[in-house]
Amino acid sequence: MSEALVLELLAIGVCIVLSSFFSGSETTLTSLSEMKIRHMVEEDPKYKPLILWLDHPNKVLNTILIGNNLVNILASVLATDFTAKVVGNTSIALVTGIMTFALLIFGEITPKTYAKHNAEKLALIVIKLIKIPFVIFYPFSFALNKLVKAIIVLSGGNLEKSKHKLTEDELEFYITESSKEGSLENNKSKMLQNIFDISEIYVKEVMVPRTDMVAVEIDTPAGEYLDRILASEFSRIPVYEDSVDKIVGILYVKDLLKFVKEDGVNFDLRKVIRKPFFVPETKKIDAMMGEFQKSRNHMAVVIDEYGGVAGIVTLEDILEEIVGEIWDEYDTEEHEVVQTSDDTYIVDVRMDIDDFCEKFVIFKTHDMDEYETLGGLVFDIAGKIPEVGEVYKFEGYAFKILNKHERRLDKVELTRLHREPDNKEENSAENEQTA
Repeated sequence: MSEALVLELLAIGVCIVLSSFFSGSETTLTSLSEMKIRHMVEEDPKYKPLILWLDHPNKVLNTILIGNNLVNILASVLATDFTAKVVGNTSIALVTGIMTFALLIFGEITPKTYAKHNAEKLALIVIKLIKIPFVIFYPFSFALNKLVKAIIVLSGGNLEKSKHKLTEDELEFYITESSKEGSLENNKSKMLQNIFDISEIYVKEVMVPRTDMVAVEIDTPAGEYLDRILASEFSRIPVYEDSVDKIVGILYVKDLLKFVKEDGVNFDLRKVIRKPFFVPETKKIDAMMGEFQKSRNHMAVVIDEYGGVAGIVTLEDILEEIVGEIWDEYDTEEHEVVQTSDDTYIVDVRMDIDDFCEKFVIFKTHDMDEYETLGGLVFDIAGKIPEVGEVYKFEGYAFKILNKHERRLDKVELTRLHREPDNKEENSAENEQTA
């Protein structure tokens, strides 16, 4: 084989390598989002050359396409010429097929697949190398860009740069995937997911219901309400007149201390309380947080659809939906579910109905949407105000009322019922007859 043929064969190999480079470069750059590239540049200045791709994506892409097509055409021409010189024109069709296959495997599929999975690692190398043909092909790229723009305008297309905005669903997806891949810690992922979820949660779902409220009557003797405040260990106490449905103010303990210091216990509670902040129970808690920030309040009185007091909600209640339970030095940990044996549990009736159904694998029907807690389910099953010691069966469980305060339930004992085999009664009957 002559030296000229060897050089021609080497040139074909170089063309295939260049084809691989251009194809891989295209996939590398198009695989990285604008947001990802800007993040890379901000994190490490060495990635600043990638700004070329962000500022001139069409020109860079034109450079890649021009270069790729040139080397592919040149490779085919050289391969045809090489074949004609070595074996004659009879095998040109076969060589064309082989060349097409080689370009497809080594010039397209392989480099693009590799680049797709290693885009971030290859990006800096690619953009530095692509600057060479970018300068060489710039006149052609510039002319081609103008021609393409003219064609697009004449065909009624839009040349404005479409700036993709990250949607909420996409952001949630990225958070979930990052958590699965281990690049985002589970606690951080959970917290971020909770931030999205608060837009779907109503105040009534997180409030302290009126039955659990610690409130004082405005005409209560100082000695009595001071004892109650100390026992509650809360820093803000609702104050009502005649009925809890008539909240007239919020008592801040720090305000109370100032008056006690100056006047002892002989002062009018009306002078101490602050104006109450009322919100409907149907308000979403993300909006509620904004209301707290705007009004500089940390507590609001929740009103139901009839104008009665449904409960109270605090800033802490909302924050706990994001970061989880917040404990202070006065809080005592109370478990909603305490397992006492393999099939028996002590359950707080304030447990969220969704959490209860998930915990005990109970199918939640549409009827259960009418109440928020396990207590609502128990009242529904009983059809009346249950008494201590009564047992009700539901979905394979026995609910025994353990204690209550007036009409308010506190704890129930939940026992899993085991279904006996159908043939057990038959065997028992046979044993009796035999006896």
